[in-house]
Amino acid sequence: MHPVFPVKGVMILFNKPKAFAALALILSAVILCGCYVQGEAAAPPASGDLSADTSGGETIVIFPQETPGLSTETSSEPTPGETAGADDGADGSGADGATGSETVIEEEEEEPEPPSTIVTITVSAAGDCTLGGDPRYSNRLLRELENNDGDHSYFLSNVRHIFEADDLTIINLEGPLTERTAHVDKGYVFRGPPHLAKILSSCGVEMVTLANNHIKDFLDAGYQDTVEALEAEDVGYFGNEYNTIMEINGIKVGMFGYTVWYDGNDNRNRIASSISDLQERGAQLIIAYFHWGTELATTPDAYQRAIARRAIDSGADLVLGAHPHVLQGIEVYNGKNIVYSLANFCFGGNNNPVDKDTMIFQQTFTFDEGVLQDTNETSIIPARVSSVNTHNDFRPTVAEGEAAERIIEKIQSLSSRLN
Repeated sequence: MHPVFPVKGVMILFNKPKAFAALALILSAVILCGCYVQGEAAAPPASGDLSADTSGGETIVIFPQETPGLSTETSSEPTPGETAGADDGADGSGADGATGSETVIEEEEEEPEPPSTIVTITVSAAGDCTLGGDPRYSNRLLRELENNDGDHSYFLSNVRHIFEADDLTIINLEGPLTERTAHVDKGYVFRGPPHLAKILSSCGVEMVTLANNHIKDFLDAGYQDTVEALEAEDVGYFGNEYNTIMEINGIKVGMFGYTVWYDGNDNRNRIASSISDLQERGAQLIIAYFHWGTELATTPDAYQRAIARRAIDSGADLVLGAHPHVLQGIEVYNGKNIVYSLANFCFGGNNNPVDKDTMIFQQTFTFDEGVLQDTNETSIIPARVSSVNTHNDFRPTVAEGEAAERIIEKIQSLSSRLN
């Protein structure tokens, strides 16, 4: 019978016994080398024992096979132990009994990147919102609500997508939400029923300032009713005695506001006091919203500029303003923005204002490891207080085309006088 050598799947046949004997000696060396290359996957045969099985004159040499699923890498150069084994013994052991060594190279796991420490907050600010009107005259805003099936979201529906996409929307709530009848004696007194707070909550307005000259038209009782109406709709508020902190994206945003008619130590002191209070409570961003200036004036008064700069010097990061009912320019002071007048917005106090131009001011603040960075990323969204030109439907709408260009040019021109 011919000896059979299953070498890596190749069948080699020999029919001469002498050739077979010689080849067996040669293959013994090959076997040993193969064992070393395979490492510990299979042990080499003992010296002088070349077969794992013999019977009837047949010799079957079985080479070590790779273990399925076992992957190792060996060095391409022989180690000192391997060299000694080749010289000192056919059984693969050297003079000191050391066998060939195996080197296993493991891939290092990539460490995950540390989480980003960059956080941004986008703030949208709009102007005067009188949700209601003077009850002594026709209340057209309430009629608009009735005409639209009592849908409170109607009024801000054209800017809702903007307010819901930002992190914080702030407006000036110019008038109380109350059913009270006792009021102060003056030319115009504004109020709206408490349920009109849904106009704000239904369209992404998170915060209002209460600091203005109409919020107490219906006395302290009406003022308190307003606070309760806002709380019922989960709308935040600040201004006057309320210094408010709201946490957004892990950042504490502080807000305060006052009605300011002149530059005096009393106003300066209460502004500084509010900022200090917010800082002590951990505010990382501070926004001021002042009610000030001269109605229908497109240029801020000198005292407005003095108060605004003093607020920034004291620690405010953004100053907003309202009351003139028309747009005023934007000043950049020490890298901070002063928006002197945001004009009317959803304003039930005038059924058909001559100047319907307005805007939404946006600024994105960037924080790294909780520290406000020196960036000034702003956006001006030109708008009109009404979706129609013939009258006020109390539905502010983003301006387009020539109207948008004109409003942007107006703001740029007014701002150029301040910078």
